[in-house]
Amino acid sequence: MAFYRSPYDLSLLWPPDFQRSDSVRLNAHAIADLDLDQMIVAITPSRRYTSEIRSILLNLCDSSAVINYRQAILTEFFDHPKLVSGLNKLLPEIEALDHFGYTQRSGHTPLHEIVWRVGQLESYVTCVSGLHDLLIQRKLESDGLRRLQDRITEIANSKDFQSLAGELPEMLSKVRSIASITIGINLDEQLRPVGATLLAINKKKFRGLGSSLIGTLFNIQNEWEGIAALHTVSNSTSPTGIDLSDPMMYPLFRDLAQVVKQASRPVADALQRYTRINTQFLGTLKIELAFYLGAVGLFNQLRDAGMPICRPEIRLQPERTCEAAETYNLNLAIRLLAKGEKQLEALIVKNDVKFDSEARIFILTGPNQGGKTTYTQACGLIHVLAQAGLYVPGSSAKVSPVDHIFTHFPVQEAPEIEAGRLGEESRRLSEIFAQVTRYSLVLLNESLSSTSFGESLYLARDLVAVLRRLGARAIYATHLHELAEQVDALNAEIPGDSMVASLISLVSDSNNGSVKQTFKIIPGPPMGRSYAKEVAARYGISYEQLMQTLRSRGVVDGD
Repeated sequence: MAFYRSPYDLSLLWPPDFQRSDSVRLNAHAIADLDLDQMIVAITPSRRYTSEIRSILLNLCDSSAVINYRQAILTEFFDHPKLVSGLNKLLPEIEALDHFGYTQRSGHTPLHEIVWRVGQLESYVTCVSGLHDLLIQRKLESDGLRRLQDRITEIANSKDFQSLAGELPEMLSKVRSIASITIGINLDEQLRPVGATLLAINKKKFRGLGSSLIGTLFNIQNEWEGIAALHTVSNSTSPTGIDLSDPMMYPLFRDLAQVVKQASRPVADALQRYTRINTQFLGTLKIELAFYLGAVGLFNQLRDAGMPICRPEIRLQPERTCEAAETYNLNLAIRLLAKGEKQLEALIVKNDVKFDSEARIFILTGPNQGGKTTYTQACGLIHVLAQAGLYVPGSSAKVSPVDHIFTHFPVQEAPEIEAGRLGEESRRLSEIFAQVTRYSLVLLNESLSSTSFGESLYLARDLVAVLRRLGARAIYATHLHELAEQVDALNAEIPGDSMVASLISLVSDSNNGSVKQTFKIIPGPPMGRSYAKEVAARYGISYEQLMQTLRSRGVVDGD
């Protein structure tokens, strides 16, 4: 037919004629360390799409053509909120097509397939007409949505679709108008049923015993009301809901099937003209629409809560840059939204990120719970979002796609790990360096903290030296302030074009000697301390506080 095409030649995720290649899927460590499942749930509008949207986000796309294609579509959705609202209402109709996955079963007749196909075509016409109404009235700019608009317009205006839309009401009427049958039953002298025949096929359903006994006695009840209760059969008795063990019922319903088949023959003949209509492209489309609609929904929540969201500029991969102004950790924002917070601007501290020729490897130091892990994770989330074609947290951003994101966050020592925690850390680091390239992003969080200070510093310096030689982008969040103090020496002694720099998590000191984390991450020399004593005091476990507890219990002397 004129409007049939392969279901794969229209996509809102992939530009036309784009040769899809195998993309890199993030490994289990990166998924867990970046807490990507939380983000996936927040973007997914319905659980039915979780697997597909998870796949889109976890498979890193490094093609600027694909990313820009998706960004343009997403931007257009932001520019047309009424289109988004209409698509959100139409999406369940497109999903309804899934209910028409027909499978031949024992006991099914050609009539069952006719009923299934008519229902499928009805849903198809509803979806195409709904999409046409939403798209035709708007001037669309993105290549993806214009192609969808052209396709739907072509289908809706074709003679075949017009013919289908015109014939469908009558077909539906013929198939669905059979609501009941009238049966005549002959009785013998002992009032036992001995024969039965079909008397009529009706468009109205019978009811059980009427409400008025007098009406029943004087024969003035409604003709569709019975003189006894309405009995129902279980659909489990047979594929057709009939108790075939009754010798009278079997031929009776066999005759009924034949009569109904004859009545539906015109519908079957009409359906022959539409056998080539393929609804599969709508099945693919609904997944892609769910991806964009879910993202728009989440980003609108963030904007309403006062948080900036921007379309990142995609730079060439060899530039190895990532810059974001006023960015923040998306997962932190999602958790606060889930708690019912309406305004996040006062609750979330925004920071800048800048990987470029001046510095691509950062040693991040600062106090405990000062935001180092949150910041490190946020950098990974920026790349996942940007490379999926989505917006990123921040007022502006530039991103060169990475070919992989490797993470090394703390793990609990498990009894079954014979090599111990340091051995497990070393194994995971070896796996990373067996795959990492100069276009990768490496996020290290308290790596090598399971051994002595001297060994940790020695091993950590070697890691950073190798990253500099390689030219990758990296953040190393650590308490090794001495490592951050060596950035100048590393840059001078180790060749490479990825400079090493120091970042610090700021604290504010009060007059009474206590400190307060600001969660601001800025370039600067290490402060030389982790403020562990002050943090201990905050939680009531400083030496003085614990001694006071023991004195009050009388288990130590008062001195």
